[in-house]
Amino acid sequence: MLFELLPHFTRLLPMADKYLSSRSGEDGAHAAALAALGESVRGDLQRSAEMHAGVERALKEQSAVVGEIAAEGLRVRLGVEAIEGRFALSEKMLRLTLGLLASVVLLLGVAVVLLVVVLAHLAHR
Repeated sequence: MLFELLPHFTRLLPMADKYLSSRSGEDGAHAAALAALGESVRGDLQRSAEMHAGVERALKEQSAVVGEIAAEGLRVRLGVEAIEGRFALSEKMLRLTLGLLASVVLLLGVAVVLLVVVLAHLAHR
């Protein structure tokens, strides 16, 4: 039976060789295309990593600036709170002073009225 198939093998072997050799060439072209694609992807990844590093540096710088701004804001808030406390104390002292001034003016008015009454009484005698 193998001898009967031998003539068919002799015709199939050149065709198989031609197919395999053309397939080998295509595989080489595919391998070269994949290698070029790999290099392109590596280059893109390298550029992406460089851009990422730049963005990371910028974020660190901005974080430092934001930290400084936050500290300055805290100092301003504490200063404003201290000024508000002093202002509240000044308002309280002003109200007290105005109350005392009103009392003094009232007492002075009473004293003037008494003086006028006493002088009028002395003048009629």
